[in-house]
Amino acid sequence: MKRLPSLSFVTALFVVVCYLALALLAFSRYPLPYSPLSNWLSDLGNANLNPSGALFYNIGIVATGGLVLLFFLGLSEWKMGKNRRQNLMLFVTQAFGMLGALAMLLSGFYPMNFLALHSFFSTCLYILLGTAFAFSVAALRYHRACPRWLLIVGASTALVALLYGIFHTITVLEWVTIALFLCYMGLLGAETNRLSSETVDRYPTKVAR
Repeated sequence: MKRLPSLSFVTALFVVVCYLALALLAFSRYPLPYSPLSNWLSDLGNANLNPSGALFYNIGIVATGGLVLLFFLGLSEWKMGKNRRQNLMLFVTQAFGMLGALAMLLSGFYPMNFLALHSFFSTCLYILLGTAFAFSVAALRYHRACPRWLLIVGASTALVALLYGIFHTITVLEWVTIALFLCYMGLLGAETNRLSSETVDRYPTKVAR
């Protein structure tokens, strides 16, 4: 029987496609000049600045938040049975990741029109997801199947996200952070799928005769 792809792999693909597709749709309706040097990505969801496109961006943020939550649930496949330290690191990764996903959902429900609330949830999501990615590196370094280059990408993503969460004033840094988020999630999802595939191949299901 053909093996189904892992949950983290499927949701990572949908995160990338969903976010980029709806962001580009919102951008196509943005009536003003728009640049990474002078605009936040969240400007696409501001109904005052982008009256005909804001809804698309905010729907994308809410949908992406839900997918990110499922993505972190799927990382359970990296759990190592008898390694309590690794299991703890992975649990913390998932906990912070799901909290970050909820913060993302709320930042979509409260877009830039609700500036104080949006800024709060936006800052929370970068700090929470940055922390989750940092702990993911700490957890995955115990696993032989995790390539070293993925740990470097994860550590870089976590560092940039935490810096942006603290110094929340540089527009271009937000763009870099989101690009790294999408990149790391896509790569980690692919590696999770490879791990799942190799596990199934190594321990095939016995068929009753």
